[in-house]
Formats: sequence, structure tokens, C-alpha cells
Amino acid sequence: MKGQSGASDDQKRIAMLVSELIRLSERRYEPCCSDFLSESEQALARRELDFSGHTDYRFFGGYENAQRTVLCVYPPYEEPADEDFPFTAVNLSFRKTAELTHRDFLGSLMGLGIKRESVGDIVIGKGVATFFVKKELASYVSSQLEKVGREGVKLADKGVDFASVTQQFEEFSRTVTSLRLDAVVGECTGLSRAKAQQAVKSGMTAVNALIADAPDRRINDGDKISVRGFGKFIIKTDGSLSKKGKIRITVFKYL
Repeated sequence: MKGQSGASDDQKRIAMLVSELIRLSERRYEPCCSDFLSESEQALARRELDFSGHTDYRFFGGYENAQRTVLCVYPPYEEPADEDFPFTAVNLSFRKTAELTHRDFLGSLMGLGIKRESVGDIVIGKGVATFFVKKELASYVSSQLEKVGREGVKLADKGVDFASVTQQFEEFSRTVTSLRLDAVVGECTGLSRAKAQQAVKSGMTAVNALIADAPDRRINDGDKISVRGFGKFIIKTDGSLSKKGKIRITVFKYL
């Protein structure tokens, strides 16, 4: 695995995780899986997998485009399957008029002593919610989780229709003098150029889920930028210029 003296604790932890999963899958000749990983952890893991040259792996979170996923590393020539992943879905129902949030569900799960890495995505619909949890915890959670926030909940046969789950965005247009990270961050957040540059230098920003602390980093079409305290954005640009010679960008802010 990659050896970088200046690597962050997260980088070192993920490098060790990937190395161990590869070692175990090759020794046992069976799929070996991680806990749930955040988007930044997934990006670090992909980088380590690319560096190792190991190509037999899959990230999966229970449905297409899940944000939190589990990494499963396979021995050579084994075909990946959903059943390999050590988690299951829990479906809950509640009053359709109740306005429960992701934070409500996560807080209730944490209140049961469940660690964050044991929980995947939490998807909430009208009167129903589905979340993913490690299989060995499913029975405990199902029997103990009776309230979320102040709202009573109960197990349901059906959960959220994931085919109807779409990410909502706020769309707006801006112009920038250049596609430098600090310039784009300033336009996305409304921060001054100096404050945007400081936000980047202090490690508050990430590009495509990896921390980016170089203000002059170039942003490309389709890059995802997250700024701590301000949210996450997708940047679209075809390089066209305004009448004043600035670069036009379209910003999609995650809601």
C-alpha cells in the first residue's frame, strides 16, 4: 500500500483497511467486506485499490447511487453479488403527517448504541423510511427502535421506493475569473475571495470527496465540491465566456 509520511490519519486507516481486505480475500478465497464508508472514505479506498492494482472489488449500499456504501473485495474470478454484503434493510412506518428528518433517525439509532459505521443510508418518504444496518444488528434495532424523535414508529413490510428517490438541487449561474478552486468556492458560498482562499487552505473543502487545500487547484466540468458549513455543489461548465470575458459556470447545490 501507499506509504506517505505526510498522509492523514484517515488515509493511513483506509490504506490499512484496503490492504487487510485484499490479504484476507486472497488467503480465505472468499469475499471480505468493510463497514459502511462515507463518500470521502470511499474515494480514499478507490485510490488505494488503484495503487494496489487489485481490480476485483465492488462498492454497494443497498440501492443504486447510495451515498454510504460497503467495500467488498473479492478473490480472482469470483462474480460479485448483492448477497455478499453483510447488511440488510430495515423498513419503518409512521404517521404521514410527521416531519421526521435524517438527523432524527440517526440520533435514535445512535441512542441505541449503534456506531455510525454500522449504519448506511437513511432514506425517508411519506410515512415510511428505510435504512441499512449490519445484519448482526438488525434484530436488535428492529426490537428496540419504537420512537424516532417524538414519533412512534413500527416495522413495515415495504419501505421506500428507491426508483422514485431523486436528489433535489438548487440551480444557479455564476461567472468566475478563472476555474481556480478558491474562485469557484467563493461564488458557490458567497464568501469573499480572501475568505474562500482561507477556507480552502484550512482544509474545509473537498473535491470529489477528497480534501483539497490548494487554492489554485483547477476545477473541471462535473466536479463535486463540498465546503464545510456551506454544503455540497456540482459544477458544470463548457468554458464559454461572458461579455466581460469571465467563465460561465452553472452550480447545482444539493438540498
